[in-house]
Amino acid sequence: MIRTHDEKHSDIYDDYRLLSIEVDTLAKLQVSERINTDSGEVTYSPYLSPSKLQSYSKKTDIIIAPDGSVVYPQSLYLVSKLRGKGAVKDTDSIAKGLLAYTRYLDSTHYPRFDDDGNEIPTEYLTYKSLTKYEEEGAPWCFAKHLLANCRAKQNSTGDEAYSLATARSYMGAVIGFYKWMYRHGYLKNDDEHVLTHFTTVEIYEGINQHDMLAHTQSGSKRVYEMSNIMKMFPKNDKTPADKKLKPMTFEQKALFNQHIDTLPKPISLMLRLCEESGLRVEEATHFPAHNIGNKDFSELDVVPVHITRTKGSKPRIVEVPIELYEELEQYKESKLRQKHLVKRKELIDSKEEVDCTDYLFVSNKGRPYTENTVEVHFGVLRRLIQTIEPTWYYRVHDLRSTFATHWLWRESRERQVAYEYLMDELASLMGHSSTATTEKYINFMNKFDEQLRVAESKNNKINKGW
Repeated sequence: MIRTHDEKHSDIYDDYRLLSIEVDTLAKLQVSERINTDSGEVTYSPYLSPSKLQSYSKKTDIIIAPDGSVVYPQSLYLVSKLRGKGAVKDTDSIAKGLLAYTRYLDSTHYPRFDDDGNEIPTEYLTYKSLTKYEEEGAPWCFAKHLLANCRAKQNSTGDEAYSLATARSYMGAVIGFYKWMYRHGYLKNDDEHVLTHFTTVEIYEGINQHDMLAHTQSGSKRVYEMSNIMKMFPKNDKTPADKKLKPMTFEQKALFNQHIDTLPKPISLMLRLCEESGLRVEEATHFPAHNIGNKDFSELDVVPVHITRTKGSKPRIVEVPIELYEELEQYKESKLRQKHLVKRKELIDSKEEVDCTDYLFVSNKGRPYTENTVEVHFGVLRRLIQTIEPTWYYRVHDLRSTFATHWLWRESRERQVAYEYLMDELASLMGHSSTATTEKYINFMNKFDEQLRVAESKNNKINKGW
């Protein structure tokens, strides 16, 4: 039984999206009986009787089509993962995988073009698009799509949308979805509707795998099922960490700043915190309010702010540019936020909300914004900018790498020091537990500088030739 729902954005968008719902996993289907006293006719009405156990009320995402309808059977599968033998604690990764698959299927219903500008024939794929050949099925086509857009592939440019881990996770979610449909009769499980072929692999833990008599030795045997589709994906991501980064250039950043205010104020402020202060999305959505406006920092260029809701629960000090800080002060006292705080107080007083932290950004539901809400709005911004500059393709977490690389560029030139000298300071600002994580930004900037030197050298040779 669905008790409440939290729409992850308030506007209507022209794409498939996720909607967070709360489901009573122990609700029972009941039938009520009603007798018409005049005619004696008996009518029966089904309804869901809620359980009284709050612990069995769980959250998941479902997929919503552009017209607002629920996408089946993908959404039904996501709800099914809340209880029973295949239950999982968190459906987030499965939901994102099925959302990507649903969007991919929809894209095959419209003209597409390859890198050379050649039109790709329209395929009109649906989740039912299966044949006796696994290579012709929609899941196999989706796997090729993921690989074509995976940064782990050979000769990747860094512009690809998915990391290897994400691509494998999405494909695994789709395979699990099809197994569920086979098991419950949503698809025929026969030789004419082949998802992929599977092979069984036995692994003996605690013994030498290369021993020819390993199968006769005592040890823990585990049996794995390997599909031909998953064999297509590399086992390890050999792409250097710095090559995975995609920070905005100065020109692309200017477009971001030019159009960011077209988004709702709290969303634009959170995205700017990510880009100008290096916050992760969850850190921005749970940004503390109590430190904003308590002192006069007008003489500073950047304001130090202490945050505690961080990755690994490691508190740190972030630097907020004074212009952005002053906008945060204004938003804190805005009528919109005060209105949302009334709803939040009601939730806290009724014990519906146990987290009493004073967050700066509170949605109209009285709770902090979800990460998906921020990502959806960022997608709207991306599509807007692409109408002006089609090559502008960035994701939310690219804002963080933009902060790191632009900070290194600025500080190294102002202080006249090498990037390596700034590593410890950047690690502290970014909240890295080890400078080994920060090193990728240093490597990126060193390679960037080398590219600039090579380009400058070529220009000098050309100019001398003239």
